[in-house]
Amino acid sequence: MWASIPAVLRVMAGWLLLGIGLLDLAVELDGGLTVTYLVFHIGLCVGGILLLVRRRPMPSFAALILVPIPGLTGLLYGYPFPLIDWFHTAADLIFWSCAGLLLTVALALAERLLPERRTPVDLSHYPGHAEPRATENVGGLP
Repeated sequence: MWASIPAVLRVMAGWLLLGIGLLDLAVELDGGLTVTYLVFHIGLCVGGILLLVRRRPMPSFAALILVPIPGLTGLLYGYPFPLIDWFHTAADLIFWSCAGLLLTVALALAERLLPERRTPVDLSHYPGHAEPRATENVGGLP
């Protein structure tokens, strides 16, 4: 039972972000939508969709170290909202979390396109079976 709680929370957060992003886009389409708000609401929608995807690819550890850098930089500059109160700061944190999730998925997909990084090993000089007698009977079993 306890193992399913993170999955339920992820799905609930995904629907919440997608719903808020789509609702805000629909409300603001009548002329009050600026580029900053458009980027913010599309970011919420994309973050919600990525949370709803069943299996997300995982990038390498090195890529995960790079993910917070754009978010921290954007948060320090106060984008998309100025850091004047806790509400705008929370909105910025949610937006940059969605952007970090998108960057994580993009890096994982890019790493899949890279060629194999391991050195190939020639196994042709090894015999077909590791044991000298492959037909040994263990403990009286037939």
